[in-house]
Amino acid sequence: MFFLGAYLEREEGAAQVVVVEKGFYSGTKRYRIAHAETLHEKDRDALTRILLDMRLDERWTAVKKVFSQSGRPPKIKKEPPLILLSSWDDGVHMAEAMRRRCASVEVLLSTEPDDTVKQRLKSNAFHNCHVVTVSMMQEALSTTMKKGSLNPDELKVDAASPLYPLAGALLAAPHGAVVTGEMSSWLCALGGCIWHGESIRRVKRY
Repeated sequence: MFFLGAYLEREEGAAQVVVVEKGFYSGTKRYRIAHAETLHEKDRDALTRILLDMRLDERWTAVKKVFSQSGRPPKIKKEPPLILLSSWDDGVHMAEAMRRRCASVEVLLSTEPDDTVKQRLKSNAFHNCHVVTVSMMQEALSTTMKKGSLNPDELKVDAASPLYPLAGALLAAPHGAVVTGEMSSWLCALGGCIWHGESIRRVKRY
């Protein structure tokens, strides 16, 4: 499966976006960075449209065979990436608009949301809203690199070129890297994907 992590900047229409593929090889999780870029759109609506278009990009759409217990031939199912939204102010922002377009969207907040936010997200049980601090994301990244689930070389591939400054900090001090400024935005976009992949179990029913 794929994750599309987007960190929404203070400037309207601006976001850091990372696409991460999560797979299993010989029973072990593996993460691959498929894409990273900075978006600068004219407003929030334009950014919403761009992210929804990215969600339908065939390059990061998982294609799976779904087998029937009745013995019928397997069906081919396409699964767009799960969008993970985080932002500078812990706002709900574009999640509602994306869900109206039937997109799979979950929101990552750095502090526990109040009842108003939970109601807007329809997530009183935290099904699609998670409290994830920057330190939790950094720990998830460090742990996956240590286990080998995220090969450090993935942070150096061309598709991840905007992540190079963050990669340098993480590789130099995996558990104690000082991450500030734009690196912090990239950490949230990438780290949210890795944290979700390591922490949230998704049960797919067909």
